[in-house]
Amino acid sequence: MAKTQVNLRLEETTAEMAKQAADTRHIPVNEYVEQLIRADNEELRATFLAAAQEVLDNYGDLIDEIEAAA
Repeated sequence: MAKTQVNLRLEETTAEMAKQAADTRHIPVNEYVEQLIRADNEELRATFLAAAQEVLDNYGDLIDEIEAAA
C-alpha cells in the first residue's frame, strides 16, 4: 500500500509519550499513530453499524412501507 507523508505538531510531552508507547511495542512512532487512527475509525464504524442495525430492527417494516408507497 502506498504511503503518504503527514507532518504532525505535538506538545513535547505528547510526542514523548508517543515515542515511549511505540518503543514499548517495538514499532516505529508512525506505525503506532497509524494503529491508533485505525482503531479509532474501526470503533466509530462499529458504533455506526450497530446504530444503523438498531434503526433497521426497530423501523425496518415502516421503511419498507414507505418505499412501497413511493
